Amino acid sequence: MKCKHYYKQKFYRELRQDLYKWAMKSPLRKWALGLTGWKYWAWQLGVGGVFFVIVECLLNMIGMTIIPWK
Repeated sequence: MKCKHYYKQKFYRELRQDLYKWAMKSPLRKWALGLTGWKYWAWQLGVGGVFFVIVECLLNMIGMTIIPWK
């Protein structure tokens, strides 16, 4: 069992490292890091808003919410 657990840990460690390297080379990341001023805030609020709406819709499907007044 110990051997199986070790290989599973190794797989996830390597996967995490590969995904991190891939994200660091991303053209979208480079573009977003270059944003300044209002463009930076529009990007942060726009992406954050879309993420919030998607999560809220998914949670509503199972009868939950993240909005405190609903």
